[in-house]
Amino acid sequence: MIPFASLLAAANPLDHVVDHSIYVRNGLWLVSNHIIMLLLAALILLLTLPAATRRYRTGELVPTGTRNFLEAIVLYIRNDVAKPVLGDDTNRFMPLLWTMFFFVLTCNLLGLLPLDAIQTMTIGYVVADFHPIYGTATSNFYVTGTLALVVFFVIQYNGLKANGLGGWLKHFLGGAPWWLGLIMIPVEFLGMIIKPFALAVRLAANMTAGHILLAVLIGFVPQAWTAYGSGAGIGVGIVSVIASVAIMILELFVACLQAYLFTFLTALFISQMIVHHHDDEHHKEANGHELAEPHAVREHDAMTHDTAVKPAH
Repeated sequence: MIPFASLLAAANPLDHVVDHSIYVRNGLWLVSNHIIMLLLAALILLLTLPAATRRYRTGELVPTGTRNFLEAIVLYIRNDVAKPVLGDDTNRFMPLLWTMFFFVLTCNLLGLLPLDAIQTMTIGYVVADFHPIYGTATSNFYVTGTLALVVFFVIQYNGLKANGLGGWLKHFLGGAPWWLGLIMIPVEFLGMIIKPFALAVRLAANMTAGHILLAVLIGFVPQAWTAYGSGAGIGVGIVSVIASVAIMILELFVACLQAYLFTFLTALFISQMIVHHHDDEHHKEANGHELAEPHAVREHDAMTHDTAVKPAH
C-alpha cells in the first residue's frame, strides 16, 4: 500500500491551475480541459436559461421562486450597469451583455468546484489511466482574449455604424486640434487596442491568482508532512484548510465581481464609440461639476422630470 505521505508528495496542487490536453493532433491541442469546461458552461446556460424564462413566453409575467432571483440579476445588468452608459441604445446590446455576464460567471463558478477530486474518487477507481476534466476556463488567456476580441469587433463595428467613417476616424484626435494629430492618433490607437487587452488580462489574472494562492496553501501540507512528520503535517493542514476556506469565500466573490466588471466595461467601451462627440455641448452642470452623460440619458431624464413636476391646473 502506498504511504499517505508519498501520495501527498506526488500530488501537484498547480495541476488544477494549468490546462491539460485531452486530444492532440500534429502538435495542436484540439481538445483540452478548458475546452470541455467551456462547452459544459454553454450547455448549462442553454438548458437552464430557456427553462427559467419559459413561463414569460407563455404569458406568466409575475416571477416566482427562482425566477425572482434571475429577474433581479437581469434587470440589474440592464438598468444599473448598461442603461446609464448606453441610454436609448441599451436594448440593442443587452443580448450580448447578458450572454457575456452569464457565460463568464458560469465559467468562473465551475472552476471553483472540485470536479477533479470527485471524478478521481468515483470514475478513477473504475477506469484505468483516467484523466479527470476540471479547471477554470476563464483563467486561460486564450479564452479571455477571444471574448475580448469579440468585444473589440462589436465596439469598432458599432462605432463605424453610429458615426460613419469620417466620425470614426475623427475620434482618433480625441477632440484635440488637428495639428496635435502626431501625438493624439498614436495615443488613441493604443487606447483602442489596450481596452480589450485589459479586459482579457484582468479576467484571466484574477481567476488564476486565487487558484495559485489555494495551490500554495495546500502545497504546505505535503511539504510539512515530508520534512517534519505526520504531526507537523496535520498541524499545518488545519491552518491551511481554514485559510483555504477563507480564500474560497473570497474567490466566490471575485467570480461574481469579475463577471460584473467584464460586462460593465464592455458596455462602457461600446458607449464611448457610439455616443456622438457633438453632444458635448449638451453636458449639464450640477453642484458646480460638469456631468458627461450620454445625450440620450439626459434627454430621457429631462422628459421624466418634466412629466413628474408638471403642475396641475
